[in-house]
Amino acid sequence: MRAFDKSINVGNGYTSKQSKSKASVGSDVLERIIDVYPELSPLWLLTGKGAMILDIDEDITLDKTNEPPLSYTIFDEIIESKIERIVARQLKAFGDKLENVPTMEEIRKEIQNNQKGQA
Repeated sequence: MRAFDKSINVGNGYTSKQSKSKASVGSDVLERIIDVYPELSPLWLLTGKGAMILDIDEDITLDKTNEPPLSYTIFDEIIESKIERIVARQLKAFGDKLENVPTMEEIRKEIQNNQKGQA
């Protein structure tokens, strides 16, 4: 499990601890698992239903019994949600960087102070 923890960039023993305590895994960790292991079925990862490994050559169904085929809207919703979270993180990071950019007024004052210091 240590190699798996390392591959998804979580602390050593994270997955073992979550498993032993039957604790839930955060959505950020689930996203990392899907990013690192794209062949894993997101539905299986979230619910335990269906095939663990995606097979794009087969019709994806909930199981191999009488369950109807999965609607692509489920996967669309998962992907859309993931994209929204990624964009939100990127916008936050961009906003954090913008906070460090001086305003035009701060630049003007610095120029004025430099000109006074040279005079």
